[in-house]
Amino acid sequence: MGNAAASPVEEAGVVEGLRASVASLDALFLKDVNLDRADPDVVTGEAVDVLERKSELRLQRLAFWKQLAAQAAAGMAVDAAEFAEFQEAMTPPDATDTEKAFVEMSTTAEVAGVLTLSPGAAAAFISQSRKVCAMPPVTAALAAGAVSWRHAEPVKLFV
Repeated sequence: MGNAAASPVEEAGVVEGLRASVASLDALFLKDVNLDRADPDVVTGEAVDVLERKSELRLQRLAFWKQLAAQAAAGMAVDAAEFAEFQEAMTPPDATDTEKAFVEMSTTAEVAGVLTLSPGAAAAFISQSRKVCAMPPVTAALAAGAVSWRHAEPVKLFV
C-alpha cells in the first residue's frame, strides 16, 4: 500500500478517541438526568441555578459533539483512503487503462453509495482523505478532535 494507509496504532487512536469522547458525553448526559431527578422543592428554590447548570451542560456537550464529528471524520478518511488503496492493490498489474479506470469508477461509486454522496463528491472525498492521511500529524490532530475536517482539509493544498 501507499502512504495513505493508517497504521494499526493510528486506527486504534481514532477508535480510542471516539470511545473517550462518547464516555465524556455520556457523563454529561448523566449529570443532566441527575439534575432532572433533583428534589422538586429544592429545584423550585434554585430554578435559575438549575437552568444555568443545564445550560452549561449543553455547551459542554456541544464541544464534545464537535470533537466527535472530527474524530468520525478521521475514521472516515482513513477508511476511504484504505478502501481505495485495497481496490487498487487488487487490480492486476497488467490491467489496461480502461480496466484501471473502471476500478477507480467502481471505488468511487461504492464510497458514494455508502456515504450517500454524488460521484464527484465521493471522488473528491477519497482524494482529500488520501492527502490528509499522508500527513500523520494532521490525521492525529483530526483523530484527537483537535481540528475539524474543514481545518484539516485545506492543509492538503500546501502539500
